[in-house]
Amino acid sequence: MRRYRRIAVLAFLPLFVWVAAACSSSGPRTHALTPLQKWMAHTPMYIAHRGGDADWPEGTAYAYARAAAWNSNLALEVPVWRTSDGVWVVSEDATTSRVFGQNYTIRDTPWATLAGLRGLHGGQPMARLVNDVLDVYGRSRILFIDDKSDTNVAELLDLLDSFAGPSRYVVKSFCRSVNAPKLARARGYLTWGYYFAKDMSIFESTQSRFDMVGLNYMAPSANFTTMHDTGKPVVAHIISTTDAARTALANGVQGLMVSAVEQVVPPQSH
Repeated sequence: MRRYRRIAVLAFLPLFVWVAAACSSSGPRTHALTPLQKWMAHTPMYIAHRGGDADWPEGTAYAYARAAAWNSNLALEVPVWRTSDGVWVVSEDATTSRVFGQNYTIRDTPWATLAGLRGLHGGQPMARLVNDVLDVYGRSRILFIDDKSDTNVAELLDLLDSFAGPSRYVVKSFCRSVNAPKLARARGYLTWGYYFAKDMSIFESTQSRFDMVGLNYMAPSANFTTMHDTGKPVVAHIISTTDAARTALANGVQGLMVSAVEQVVPPQSH
């Protein structure tokens, strides 16, 4: 048991060192931690993938409400696209067919059209970033915001700045994205870049864009070792079972991007 505890402490040591460095590099030791820095001291860090898409209709206000109620330390992951008339909506996909049945390309469609859609599962409407996420959780939760198109980044960052900004938000990007991580880091945001095992050939040339890195939980252990060698926090994705969580944690990750919130994330104790 003592050996197991020693291994667990060593696995999470890079995270504690990283948080301490982030805090001390910008001011005296008495400088208050931001909400994001405090959240990152939790082990493991839990993030609800698309609001917990294995439990509730993905990317809907309903899903985010259920995830938020499940555990107050559960961060929310929010993939977004911009409509033709400038409304940021919550969607993993560039089109609406998979989730809503009717096929619209989001960036070519006005919000008035998308507002009438209802999900194939649960009949819920599409969530908007401002009205359904930032207005509700933007000053009280940790959010992972993913600009799926990697365009209009400055506009999105201006919007995030008008709420809690870098103190609560992580800018999430696919490992091949360039604009979002570059501009976000320039404004003081932490960035998270996620990879799959097949992307590890570009890891060395791209990982400098990100403060945190991520890998699919089924990737070879050697890939996790490569990520840990950077000293950056590692978040495994996408966790849909307790077995998947155990596999990821056995590889020393500091965070879990979770789709099955009710199965994997401990409920809030009262």
